[in-house]
Amino acid sequence: MIDNLKKYWFVVVICLVLIVGTVLFAKQQMGTVLRGKTVEGKQVVSEIAGINYFGDDYQQDLKDRYGDAELYKLFERSVLGSIETPEEVVTKAKEDAATVKTNVSAQQGQAGLDTLNSQIVALGYKGLDELNLVYEDMAKRDTLVLDLIASNKDLYLKPYVDAKSPRVVSHILVKMTDPKNPTAEEQKKIDDVNARLAEGTAFSEVAMALSDDTGSAQKGGSIGFMDKDSQLVTEFLTAAIATEEGQMTEWVESEYGRHLIKVDSTNTDTFMTDENYKGDFISAISSFDSSVIYQAIWNTAQTLEVSFKDEAVKKSLMEYMNIKEGQ
Repeated sequence: MIDNLKKYWFVVVICLVLIVGTVLFAKQQMGTVLRGKTVEGKQVVSEIAGINYFGDDYQQDLKDRYGDAELYKLFERSVLGSIETPEEVVTKAKEDAATVKTNVSAQQGQAGLDTLNSQIVALGYKGLDELNLVYEDMAKRDTLVLDLIASNKDLYLKPYVDAKSPRVVSHILVKMTDPKNPTAEEQKKIDDVNARLAEGTAFSEVAMALSDDTGSAQKGGSIGFMDKDSQLVTEFLTAAIATEEGQMTEWVESEYGRHLIKVDSTNTDTFMTDENYKGDFISAISSFDSSVIYQAIWNTAQTLEVSFKDEAVKKSLMEYMNIKEGQ
């Protein structure tokens, strides 16, 4: 994607003052009160007892309160907004946004929609009507991050893999009240699982037929992508991390019963290309090293030949992202 940016897009000029990171919020507030009132060329946000509260003051207050995080947020949006959005991404973003709004409305009503709207505004968007843009930007950012990782594996991928042992795993669960003392029925199910696997039946087929974890059973036992930081019961996590690709554990006891765990893949190419795992992988590696996102956005800004009319803005952004000049 990065290689094609200049082909499709123009030179971007970031024409911002230091407090511009909060301007979207300021504009949103100023648009609802004293619309159109100005004094000496300055827009008035509010008036109390004849004393005017100016937009500049409001912006500075927001800057003081939220800091450079809001400045970066606007910068990232500006960069992502300058990238062509593939039609399939636009379509999927609209579908995802519609699904989320429908589900939230059905489960939580108007209160849920109001909360979602507030969360979207906090991200720097106008509200629910721009939820599709949130998904578009996420997709574009993910692509930039993956491109950066793919071209700098020793810098970003290897340290993460060495530290966190990412993998895709499946399991078969036999629920038990007391895993150390299975009932006759529970033991029979374990024996049935063992027998089918010994006959050569695929792990996924056995999981679909016999696993008591109905959620993963529908997916052939797959619980998807995980690493050392995944929120799984300790016994399960320890066994899964210690097992090689393509191998199964012995039966593992946990508070839920007994698990038979299979490591489906430790192939990083799978994590980076398979839509079932890509999102979780990006989230995990970004949590491990947040610089991968900042560097991806900054590299794209450089490719777009972004220039800054206010060096203070550039300085603040680079300090926030921990990026050095020329990096």
